Amino acid sequence: MFSVQRCLWVVAFSLMLGACDKNTPLMDKVIADDRPATAALLDGGAAVDERNNYGWTALSHAARLGHTELVALLLERGADVNAEDAEGWTPLMRAAMKGHAATVELLLARGAVADQADKNAWAALHWATSRGHREVVVALMKHGANITARTKDGWTPMMLASKENREDIAQLLHQAGARE
Repeated sequence: MFSVQRCLWVVAFSLMLGACDKNTPLMDKVIADDRPATAALLDGGAAVDERNNYGWTALSHAARLGHTELVALLLERGADVNAEDAEGWTPLMRAAMKGHAATVELLLARGAVADQADKNAWAALHWATSRGHREVVVALMKHGANITARTKDGWTPMMLASKENREDIAQLLHQAGARE
């Protein structure tokens, strides 16, 4: 009985969150990693850059989840690669924070700004460094990410690498000329 009640609560809570987000049908198909349905919605006129209540686009969801093929499809259909949500997050930041290296590479190749920062001045390199995503850090550095950029609280990527005991990333940053 307890597990049934818990399951019902989880389902109800998920539905409430979905209702609060006001995700579009396109976003729902992207979240489900359903390429044919996503393409069909776009073919039918779905707005590729429509926003939910938090300013997220379908591309934001695809990047966060590492759905690289859907990221490519959305970009081919005109999605704004640098679209910011209500907090200033971009699809690149979402992919970098989650460690989706292939998605990060694609976004950068398609014009994502490596140093675009959120409202707290955290850029993709700060997120990738703090989370220990070495491949993403390498990709961002290869695309010219500023290794000395500071957050509003004064954190540089090198400081974050030290704070989070990311010695391999600290070594990369040091080799690139970062000091702290």
